[in-house]
Amino acid sequence: MTRSFSHLSRAVAALALLMLGACASMPGFGPGGADTVASGRSTLDDKARVQLRLARAAQESGDGGSAIRLYRAVLDQAPGHIGARVGLGEALDEAGASRDAVSELRRAVAATPDNAEAQMALGRALVHTHAPEEALQRFDAVLKRDDGDLRALSNRGVALDMAGRHTEAQADYRRVLAADPNNVAASVNLGLSLALMGNGREAVAILEGLVRNGVDSPRVRQNLALAYGLKGDAEAAARTAHLDLDDAGVRANLAFYDTVRPMAAR
Repeated sequence: MTRSFSHLSRAVAALALLMLGACASMPGFGPGGADTVASGRSTLDDKARVQLRLARAAQESGDGGSAIRLYRAVLDQAPGHIGARVGLGEALDEAGASRDAVSELRRAVAATPDNAEAQMALGRALVHTHAPEEALQRFDAVLKRDDGDLRALSNRGVALDMAGRHTEAQADYRRVLAADPNNVAASVNLGLSLALMGNGREAVAILEGLVRNGVDSPRVRQNLALAYGLKGDAEAAARTAHLDLDDAGVRANLAFYDTVRPMAAR
């Protein structure tokens, strides 16, 4: 059972389940958002305000290095500014420094526990550090305040999948899709969750439908390859994987599917 859980968790992590809201709502906008300030110096001078705007622009454009540098410059001047703290945490997480992100985001949540953006960002970073149970606490904290928050539901599904609780995860994805039928992230995650639980036929149907409807990204294609592989269709899995991977990558993935398949079917 332990080995099975380990491999299935690796599948969730390796294929990077889509996590809603990572950049959908930049910190610092809206009432009660991440610009809430706490203890310490929190008032920005003119230079820091410019740096904060530049940090957000850099983050939106995918320039994580500049965003991290600029957020840190803002926090040097105003360490109590929660918007900058959450922004730094998200930028670190997006850059792959998820453990550092967790540290920054814990500080933001401790200072403003009712801040949904901080809780969401911390939950995503915890998933990336393979701590799904604690991540669930963060998403549940958001849902306790708003049980219809679709981002929190979708992200909670990811954490549940990583914890091996696939049936519960699928219930969350289906709730999201009931409210928003065109939600691509929830559809992709539902397909992958079904594949990991051994329901390859429905998983393939969902992911093939996305590709037919124009949602044809490497992430979707490789999740479809996984669904084929876990269903036992090695030919289709290899053909799909080859769209993005070289021969060595395809062989490695096929071997991985063979390892995971009997565990996913349990």
